[in-house]
Amino acid sequence: MSGTTTNAAAARAALLGENSLLRTLPGLAEVAVAYSLPGAVPRELVYGGQAAGAVTLAAMKGGAGGRIKREENLSLQIHIRVNMPGQTTTEASDARAVEIGAAIEEYIAGNPTLDDMPGMLLAAVEAIELDPGGVDDEGATSELTLQIALKSYLA
Repeated sequence: MSGTTTNAAAARAALLGENSLLRTLPGLAEVAVAYSLPGAVPRELVYGGQAAGAVTLAAMKGGAGGRIKREENLSLQIHIRVNMPGQTTTEASDARAVEIGAAIEEYIAGNPTLDDMPGMLLAAVEAIELDPGGVDDEGATSELTLQIALKSYLA
């Protein structure tokens, strides 16, 4: 725990980084997983969005090394984008985005400290937003956003 400024990047890396277990979840073998939105967007993509939240000081004075203990309550966005060529409505792309989101939600529910990340007390899905992006000549696109609550105690 010592020396951790924030768990924002560490949590994003644990969920979406190069060695993320999300890459091996059943049903996601063909889904691209990226730390952030890549330049070339594949048909099915899971990527990280904004991380923001409050930090509350848990002490008035720092301990050894001068670091002040604090509680961090962040929200990390995980976006799931699905494009289905040839579709005339977003019904199928919505359903696929929800299917991918359910696999991610199950993973986080079964791993609430993100592999015992230093200082991580709890990671949990706190909100979901489904945006039917729309239909154009290329097909239908949907985006599901999972809002992940990250509660940490850092020193």
